[in-house]
Amino acid sequence: MSKPDLLQRTLEEHGLPSISAAVFEDGEVTWAQTAGDVRPDTQYAIASITKTFVAASVVELGLDLDAPLRFGTPRQLLSHTSGLQHQLPGEGWGTLQFPAREEVVARFDEAERVLPPGRFHYSNLGYLVLGELVAERTGKPIEEAIRDLLLDPHGLRRTTWDPEEPHARGFFHERPERTLVKGGTNASGGLWSTAGDVARWGTHLLGLEELHRPYAHAGWDEAFGLGVECVRVDGRELWGHEGATVGFRSILLYDREAKVGAAVLTNATQFGGVRALGASLVPQRSKRRVDEPSPPEIEGILGSWWSEGIEHRFRWTGRLETDDAVFVQEAPDRFRSARGHEEGELLRVVRGEDGEPTELWWAGYPFRREPGYSY
Repeated sequence: MSKPDLLQRTLEEHGLPSISAAVFEDGEVTWAQTAGDVRPDTQYAIASITKTFVAASVVELGLDLDAPLRFGTPRQLLSHTSGLQHQLPGEGWGTLQFPAREEVVARFDEAERVLPPGRFHYSNLGYLVLGELVAERTGKPIEEAIRDLLLDPHGLRRTTWDPEEPHARGFFHERPERTLVKGGTNASGGLWSTAGDVARWGTHLLGLEELHRPYAHAGWDEAFGLGVECVRVDGRELWGHEGATVGFRSILLYDREAKVGAAVLTNATQFGGVRALGASLVPQRSKRRVDEPSPPEIEGILGSWWSEGIEHRFRWTGRLETDDAVFVQEAPDRFRSARGHEEGELLRVVRGEDGEPTELWWAGYPFRREPGYSY
């Protein structure tokens, strides 16, 4: 089914007022489409996708991720492992009227740590704390800081803190939703944007290595990094973030290795299929370069090695990889696992008198060419 037909079928099956979607590949938006009575430049509330901007601003400012703060470290707040309660104290989600910044900060005194630090518990409140941290460092409110640090430099002209025409109106089925007043809580999910702008943001976000290491597992098929989440959909590992608020659902998903992704925005509270739709729009393509010859000193390392009875296949794609790890070279015959299995551990190559590798030592375990080798 073509992408336009998929959007139209989703619109009709789920009773959505509109959908706006965009696809990006290798740093460029390559496709954009709408369904329903909207334009490509129509803004939607993107809710918690805003958190990716907060996380990127923390990295941009070079803040110490492990500095102790009142409610945990920035790393814990970014990864939802500080133990803070989910929402700002009060009844804002009943009235849909949140207080101004001064009152928001005053309510921090009422906050509870509902779990011990280190355990996953999704917290909008944690991002309000991070917003104040960014404001303190820059001397500007979080809205101005993110605009100056990220929105303007990346040309995201249709990404704003207040809706600007044309913008979608939120619905629940056929009923218009009430208007949400974010007040001083924008850091947890206050941005409005277009599918094209969110896709353009994704081309930058996927390259921020510091954010994309899982720190907390929310479920077997979902894990959180710093301001981004990783989900497994039909066997694919996709990063990004979902957004859900009054009258709107959205998602940004991307495959970091293939450098492709998609953004989907809708104006319906009830649409629970945004993740599946977004994943289906992320282009399928080979993640690895297989046509680049390996350096001579690497050739003897490639192929199958066994440890603990398990086969590990090493290959060269412009870098040394296995199916579940990526390595960087530190010195001749010394590599470090930079991502994936045994991240941070040393891989050492042992060579015989003829110069050919006879063993690999990785994370303290020996690997040998002998099929099925186990101790």
